[in-house]
Amino acid sequence: MTFREGITLDQLNTWGTNTMTEHLGIRITKIGSDTLTATMPVDHRTKQPLGLLHGGANVVLAETLGSVQET
Repeated sequence: MTFREGITLDQLNTWGTNTMTEHLGIRITKIGSDTLTATMPVDHRTKQPLGLLHGGANVVLAETLGSVQET
């Protein structure tokens, strides 16, 4: 994964506007040379009925980072 020089966190996070990424509060926090780091809150949007983090939310986080690529 390589990003064009000068791409910013704000630009990457804007790509998630009006998507599940925005709904779940996922934010990309760091761009590395071949990695991305992101956060996702554990709250009413991402918990299962027993109050634990929902496994599906983890999949959304992984898919979000895995599908971000240079455009």
